Amino acid sequence: MSLSSLYDLPVDQITRESYFNVGGMHGFMRWGVYIFLIIAGVYILYSLIQRVRIWRKGKPELRTDFHEKRIIALLKYVFLQKKILREKYAGIMHASLFYGFVGLFIVTFIILIQEDVTELFFHFKFLVGDAYLLWSLAGDVFGVAVIVGLVMAFWRRYKVKPSRLDTKPIDTFALVLIAFIILTGFLNESLRIAITGFPTFEVWSPVGYTLAHLFGWISIPTLEVTHYINWWLHMIGAFTFIGLIATDKLGHVLITMLNVYFQNLDNESPKTKFAMPIISPQEFETAESFGVGTVEHFTWKQLMDGDACTRCGRCQDNCPAYLTEKPLSPKKIVNDVKAAMDDRIPKLLVAQDPAAVESRALIGEYVLEDEIWSCTNCAACMENCPVQIEHVPKINDMRRYQVLMEGKMAPELQTSFSNMENNSNPYGFAFAARGDWVTEDLGVKTLAEDPDVDFLYYVGCAASYDKRNQKVAIALCKILKAAGYKVGILGAEEACCGDSAMRAGNEYLFHSLAAQNLETFKNYGVKKIITTCPHGYNMLKKEYPKFAKVGVDSSGNPLEANYEVYHHTEVIMDLIKLGKIRLSKPLNETITYHDSCFLGRYNEIYDQPRNIIKAIPGTNFVEMSRNHERSFCCGAGGARMWIEEHLGTRINQFRTKDAQATGATKIGTACPFCLTMLSDGANELDIQNLQTFDLAEYVWEAMEK
Repeated sequence: MSLSSLYDLPVDQITRESYFNVGGMHGFMRWGVYIFLIIAGVYILYSLIQRVRIWRKGKPELRTDFHEKRIIALLKYVFLQKKILREKYAGIMHASLFYGFVGLFIVTFIILIQEDVTELFFHFKFLVGDAYLLWSLAGDVFGVAVIVGLVMAFWRRYKVKPSRLDTKPIDTFALVLIAFIILTGFLNESLRIAITGFPTFEVWSPVGYTLAHLFGWISIPTLEVTHYINWWLHMIGAFTFIGLIATDKLGHVLITMLNVYFQNLDNESPKTKFAMPIISPQEFETAESFGVGTVEHFTWKQLMDGDACTRCGRCQDNCPAYLTEKPLSPKKIVNDVKAAMDDRIPKLLVAQDPAAVESRALIGEYVLEDEIWSCTNCAACMENCPVQIEHVPKINDMRRYQVLMEGKMAPELQTSFSNMENNSNPYGFAFAARGDWVTEDLGVKTLAEDPDVDFLYYVGCAASYDKRNQKVAIALCKILKAAGYKVGILGAEEACCGDSAMRAGNEYLFHSLAAQNLETFKNYGVKKIITTCPHGYNMLKKEYPKFAKVGVDSSGNPLEANYEVYHHTEVIMDLIKLGKIRLSKPLNETITYHDSCFLGRYNEIYDQPRNIIKAIPGTNFVEMSRNHERSFCCGAGGARMWIEEHLGTRINQFRTKDAQATGATKIGTACPFCLTMLSDGANELDIQNLQTFDLAEYVWEAMEK
């Protein structure tokens, strides 16, 4: 049944007059629209070119490959609002604004095609009858969606006032401008309906039709003048918005889409997610500066991040440093870099001698040293950023400059670096004692003694030297032995994985440690590696293969990374599934699980640890309030394990309170750093009934012996 048949009118009369009350289809005033459109378009182009000129002063970086993947990312994060919708209120608010505007754009584009193409040149109107009715309804629905989003935005920003939102005049201007456009649009519609005598089919514009009844008592000439003035106000507002979509607050309409498109595609797969950029050994031979000391040392994409930031504060709301009163706010870092960019780069663009350009120091004046060193590299900021800004690489690039160029670091870190250089571990114990934890009953030998093994257990520094974590290593070896697997270690030949060195900015030391380990793996033909440390797991899985492509061994030969690496929770869960180990001894405890940042966010290993706990008889599993991708850091990542906390609340205590709030009596961990930090947290807070163990220990305790 045709919708038009509901009305006793010819189909071609169920429509509206083009350019109603402002000169008609061929009136002179329509050219005013073209003038405004040209002005807005020129200003967009000018604004964007100015920003591109600034971004291009950054270092080159390849972000123009794999266009099909970039289009998919654009669809996922921009059009499907994947990260935006993680927060209920803010998600609904933004989705209402976004989808409402997208819908209004489509509605406007359709009328543009008719009025400026088909009707103008071919005297053909297609928005008649059913098409007009549905088009009218869609316009009102999308307009209402924007109003809902606006009301929610005004309420949140000016009534609720969450601390993460630093409302500025430009934010108010943006919201008021959008409200002005929508309200004048609805007013246009209602005045037109009132002037034309309330045609019955205009009920398909329900908002306009309802509002039109407010003007029934006003004379037609007055309505026409009001409509004429309002029509132009609406046009001016709309084209002002269009002209500003590459500028300041409204710039996120365009620039955030560019930022998402040019994102690091490695972050789309857990196999490569959040991998650190590598300085090639060749660069150490030729470059005069390392890391970022001035804003132009950032890449062009890192500079674009500053313009893409909408200051939504999601990064800040999930940052463990910020939430424990440290000076770091990821949002502030990004915007401080933008401020430094806007201060320095325009001067560089016009300077005859760049070396003579004076500006405030990036590190020390825009970004404070305590901000740089407060970061735990947990990547909660990047995980929660809806526009794919990359905060952690920026911070680590500034750390590189501090360490490699200026020799600035915490005294404790200096000691850890020295220990890694001399003994291949940050603790300072003798490298020859690296395998002393192995007992005879484990049946574990070094690869030098017997290279024919199912797995190389890359023990890592913590399980090699820390007595508490040695118990985890022993439990894992007993589990694997019971399952029938032959495991070997490297012993004194194993070096630190270099995670702390790299993330603390000492790239040169990382190169040395990584090259040593990769050469050893190659010499023994290692094919399968198991780790108990997510930091070592992440390094061997992501950074080592990248380094192997550019590094060489001690003989100058190319390095290789031809191995598979597994975290022990992955292997243990597989053993349980395959029935190679049986868990029969009940634990009879309430257990909560702490997601390690480098196992969870970095590698998206969430299910295996939880399934291990649930497979143990007698366990009552409870989640902390922050879990999975929203898990809270233990405080040890980003080399913070070796740096004392002097500012704010201790992060490990903050996280331990999360565990305590669940009512659990046991905490399950899968990381030596987390095990240490949460155990210390319970002791520091004097929590008597909360103990922390690695999952391997729970499994060994529950196994049939």
